[in-house]
Amino acid sequence: MAPDAERPTHLLHRLTSYTPEREWTEVPDDDRLVQDLVPNDVTRRPRSYKRYDDDLRRVLLPPDLPASSAAATAVLAGTATVAPSRLDLPGLARLLFLSSGVTRRTTRPDGGVMLFRAAGSAGARFPLELYVAVPRGAGVEGLEPGLHWYDPEAHALVVLGPAPSGDAVTVVVTGVPWRTGWRYRERGFRHIYWDAGTMLAQTLALADAAGLTARLFTTFPDAEVAALVGADRVHEFPVALVALGPGDPAVHLTGDPMSGHHDADGLEFPLVTAAQRAGEQRRLGAELERGAPVALTAEGGPSTDAVVVSKGSIRRLHPDRSLPRHVLVDAMSASLRGIDVPHWLGVSGVDDVPTGIHRWPDLASPVRPLDERSVRDELFAAALEQGLARDAAFVAMSGAPLDDLDDHAYREAQLLAGVAEGRLHLMAYALGAAASGMTFRDSDLAHLLGTDVAGLLWTCVGVPEYRTRPSGQPGSPADVTIVWPR
Repeated sequence: MAPDAERPTHLLHRLTSYTPEREWTEVPDDDRLVQDLVPNDVTRRPRSYKRYDDDLRRVLLPPDLPASSAAATAVLAGTATVAPSRLDLPGLARLLFLSSGVTRRTTRPDGGVMLFRAAGSAGARFPLELYVAVPRGAGVEGLEPGLHWYDPEAHALVVLGPAPSGDAVTVVVTGVPWRTGWRYRERGFRHIYWDAGTMLAQTLALADAAGLTARLFTTFPDAEVAALVGADRVHEFPVALVALGPGDPAVHLTGDPMSGHHDADGLEFPLVTAAQRAGEQRRLGAELERGAPVALTAEGGPSTDAVVVSKGSIRRLHPDRSLPRHVLVDAMSASLRGIDVPHWLGVSGVDDVPTGIHRWPDLASPVRPLDERSVRDELFAAALEQGLARDAAFVAMSGAPLDDLDDHAYREAQLLAGVAEGRLHLMAYALGAAASGMTFRDSDLAHLLGTDVAGLLWTCVGVPEYRTRPSGQPGSPADVTIVWPR
């Protein structure tokens, strides 16, 4: 790369940064961005998930899921004592459904059914697909070796191809940029990695709670993994691997997979393709280190499974109710275990913590001391006037110096910010609070945080005004009503 050339991910970040000069739905006048897209066009709304031909063999997964009893807080803190277990078909069904299965549904204002998955997604776009690669010799009891795609609505595995070579049963996570781009244009590239991290936090916690080995890989041979699952690296590309056992992930192709179907009118975003390709690797990297266990103030509480089932999209928080200090400390400590992504906190309603902007983990001396109203007003403005940022007890904000990130490190930073956010969701609900992801106006961050970093992801945490209806069972999603934000 020439010394004065801008990295594709840096270019994408700059061109998709929100500023006061335009609405978030408006596209900058730059021909490297798709200019003729009408965001949120209901006449070309993307489908909720990929499709495969009906004549392919399907394996119906058990609807009765085994449950773990380990407290979610202890699991996320790394202090839970759980006996090791072997992966079988019911255990795999639990991991898949509570990570990406359809758990709730509602009727859209414009008609049609909106499906919600077990893990949250910005704008309910749900851009992820899951594949299960089962090698010979280290398989899943009750499931034949082979490559399988998870149908999130039918709760079934579709057989796509022969068993790959490798050591460990592997979940391959891919992203579909048209699903997020339909709403967020090229900025949807960021959302894919945020959503992947959010879901993976849930997957890893569920595995840990059941005593299963689960190892996250964010560096892998992209082209080989894409070929394994039949992704063209334009309309679909791999973002992460989870090995459910020891040894190398089973991602080595031994035969061509069956082809699936994406939206026929789905657009390609050339800048997204370039950014993704620029970060591709040729070799398997190290697994994500989980980090040392952290001590928590609170002990016990609901199980990981119970938290996943109970939490949902929260759109309203009590602006006049505060959270205890230990909720912030425990939630942040567990969420950032093993994750080296800088975080700031906008604190407006936490007992015994000064209001203002803090650089975690320093809660004694804000980098910007502000009164409660000023904190809430600044967060509200920077969050594009979304009420959750104003009403939260605290807002966790991740960011990183862009110049320190190459193209692969950029997408990894976005994903790890999502992992931290996913853990923060789980911890918040386990501790009796609630959380919601949030986007922001990039140009406001330098003033807000008191330093110049590339913004990654926000999470608003506070006291909920209501509780969402618990998730339904596999094949029977709970019917819910949309609560509109203030």
